[in-house]
Amino acid sequence: MAEIPDGKRREKRLERLRLQGFWPVYGAACALAYTAPLAEPHVALIGLRVFGLALMLLGLAMRLWSFGYLLKRAELATAGPYGRTRNPLYVGTWLIGCGLMLNAAWPANLGLLALYNLLFYYIYRAQIGIEEEMLRSIFGEVYDEYCRNVPRFFPRLSTWKVGDVSEFSLTRALKNKMLQPVAGLLVLLALQVLSWGLLWPVLRGQSAAAAWESLVRGACVGLP
Repeated sequence: MAEIPDGKRREKRLERLRLQGFWPVYGAACALAYTAPLAEPHVALIGLRVFGLALMLLGLAMRLWSFGYLLKRAELATAGPYGRTRNPLYVGTWLIGCGLMLNAAWPANLGLLALYNLLFYYIYRAQIGIEEEMLRSIFGEVYDEYCRNVPRFFPRLSTWKVGDVSEFSLTRALKNKMLQPVAGLLVLLALQVLSWGLLWPVLRGQSAAAAWESLVRGACVGLP
């Protein structure tokens, strides 16, 4: 396996940045979900929350799709989502994060969205740079041709394919731990629901029992 100068140390530093930067922002997106989606005062704000949920599901789908084509460091994935963007897993992560921020309550969601994108740009640009060094050292000209034809991040409309590329494999996706992002997203969504359905009603003076009863009855989405 090719060694990238200082690569391991840089990756460890980026891993610390992800933990120290993103998880507090994810926590804030849950804690600041102080209004249920259907309880927003304007239909446009409700639509913004629904759009956030759609982005989360789209990002999850992108990650699950990508896992089925990825054979780390043994094969250069160029099919499926990798024929549209060189980093579909990170695109999926970005969409999930943007959706989670938008699913917080107005107007906190816009501030969180801006903060999240700033962190994402700073951290993942460095992460992608390290991985590109590694892939170029392993695959050489093949990877250079791939870079010339497929964008680094935002997907192209048509798929680029070259040579004998892999097909989607559910077995491969499971080996790549495709269920982890599903579980993670479910946990984050559950925390947001508990925030607007239980935490904030209690903070506003409602009893925990009454808040729970209301949550079960429909307050999880904002029904009266």
